[in-house]
Amino acid sequence: MIDTAPQPNSSDRGSISVLFAVAVLPMLAMAAVIADVGMVHAKRQELQTGVEAAAIAGAAKLAAGSSPCVGYDSIINANVSSFESLSTHCSTSGTAAHDVVTVAAEASTALTFSQLIGRSEASITSTASVKVGPSRSAIGLRPIAICADHPALQEWISSGMTSTATYTIFVESDGMTCGGDVPGNWSMIDFDGGSNSNSELQDRIVNGYQSKIVLPTTLNGDPGIPTPSVDIDTLIGSTITIPVFSDARSNGAGSEYDLDGFTSIEIVDVVMTGAASQRHIDVRFTRQTLGEGLAGGVATGYGSQSFQICSLEGTGDCS
Repeated sequence: MIDTAPQPNSSDRGSISVLFAVAVLPMLAMAAVIADVGMVHAKRQELQTGVEAAAIAGAAKLAAGSSPCVGYDSIINANVSSFESLSTHCSTSGTAAHDVVTVAAEASTALTFSQLIGRSEASITSTASVKVGPSRSAIGLRPIAICADHPALQEWISSGMTSTATYTIFVESDGMTCGGDVPGNWSMIDFDGGSNSNSELQDRIVNGYQSKIVLPTTLNGDPGIPTPSVDIDTLIGSTITIPVFSDARSNGAGSEYDLDGFTSIEIVDVVMTGAASQRHIDVRFTRQTLGEGLAGGVATGYGSQSFQICSLEGTGDCS
């Protein structure tokens, strides 16, 4: 049988080649753009990681009382690969309640495939802000609370929280009103209610209370002021974080303490034997950064600071 179907001539084949070329060029251009978009996205993630790391490191420095913007650019550079250009900026702002560290960066990166459509580079920007303020929550607290009004704590705060003096703070109230009508400058706090045994209380002195305490809060005393049955001597030489009470009512296990902040102390010496009037704890106050612990209510600043990211890429509230 003779095949009588029409065969494409050379003119038809030429037309198909032209149509194929016309169709392929947009697809190649689209593939080029997609490849470069993926690369730019990866670069943006690098830059964002570096900016966030620098802002968090700056916040930790500020919480510890040092300059937040020293060395921030080296942290960004350590987290990014090469850019055609990179400019960075670090600044601080603040309110009566907290400070904010903001790190920003602007970079340009070369495009590979998009040059086919006349685009040789892309600009990338990134910002991160971290809020720093008095810790509103903490884990690992020791159950030893100190009165907010005690002259030793107030003197340390007045020094700008820089004094390294050792203060002797007696267990019994030493001739002043401190925290209401309770009898002492110190108190043992019951973090979780109920009747705690001496062994449970001792474990919390040594290891801290492992659940979160969020301020402000009112808790009972357990058993009130420290007694010789509680071995605080094991903490000598340790730096611990403790609650601060602003007001208190009643006595003993029925007492109530209004906690409004945290402070950190180095235990220098403990005397819990002999006459009750001579029992005391010698301490040095110190600034302490507790990490991310600003969620919760409002806390008073007694030297324990926390931070949290409050804005990324201009989105978020740092007020």
